[in-house]
Amino acid sequence: MRPTFTGASDVPYPPGNRVTREQAVIQNFDFNVAGKTGQFCASLAEDGTRRVFISDADSAKTLVILDASGLLGALKADLEEPDRLIAHAIRKAQNDGLIARAIDSGAIQEASL
Repeated sequence: MRPTFTGASDVPYPPGNRVTREQAVIQNFDFNVAGKTGQFCASLAEDGTRRVFISDADSAKTLVILDASGLLGALKADLEEPDRLIAHAIRKAQNDGLIARAIDSGAIQEASL
């Protein structure tokens, strides 16, 4: 299932204005887990680290933490726009089954971005 993005990334910005890494960027998306569609959100870490958190939208419980560590991950995080970095993290979490695993196990899943 392809994620549907709503929220901060859908807001049109006046020409010349760009979202900076210091601003909070959150993307909401729906994802089907075990035949049930749930609402989730993904956001950049507010502390400036290169991490993306994926949480249950209703409870705000963190399910997945994706870290852009290492040389390649850090380079990608520095060069990519925040909304694209989050979209990439969402795809990775979905494709690797991290969201479903977190819900099934009750444990936060951690992976490299």
